[in-house]
This record gives sequence, structure tokens and C-alpha cells, in this order.
Amino acid sequence: MSPPPPPASLPAPLEGAAAAQLAPHEKPNPEYRELYRAYSDAYGSIDALRNALDGPVRTLNGTDAWIGPESRTWGGQLETQRAALRKAADQILWDIYNRLASTQRTVVRV
Repeated sequence: MSPPPPPASLPAPLEGAAAAQLAPHEKPNPEYRELYRAYSDAYGSIDALRNALDGPVRTLNGTDAWIGPESRTWGGQLETQRAALRKAADQILWDIYNRLASTQRTVVRV
């Protein structure tokens, strides 16, 4: 699974002059604005989560302080968990992206 497109690939929330040009019966959707900001924040910081286990993997592979079958087993488990963490991080982004992409930018003014 690869990460979804960046936030700029979706229309920005309607604010300021763009919001003022809406039809009288429309207003910007606050849910869209919140999702867009959440997606932008998550997209900007997801690499920290995706790479959280890179240091331990480098440490384990970069030293001979711990060698043998237990080390190889633990290292394999660490690699499996790193792959699962990266997949979960991408899934988080996809979940927010899909919700955002299916949310209307405007709602009917009541």
C-alpha cells in the first residue's frame, strides 16, 4: 500500500473571498474544513510514525553486539512490526483521505 496523494491534490476549504462568492443558499462545510486540516496535519507528520522503528532496525543490523538465532528471530519480528506500522500509517492517511474526498465542500445554509 502506498500513501495517498498530498492534501494539495484536493480542493482547499472555502474561506475568505471564495466563500463570499457562494450562492446565497450555500455556506462552507465546517466538516470539510476540519477533515482537510486533519489530513494536512497527518500527512505532514506521518513519516515520523512510518519511520519510528527504523532506528532500532539500524541498531540491530549495525552492530554485532547481539548475534545468533535469537537475534535473527527478534530481528525478523522487528522487521515484521516495522512493515505493519508502515501499513497502518498509510491506512490512517487513506481513511482520512477517503472521508475527505467524499465530503462536500459546501452545505445548504439553514
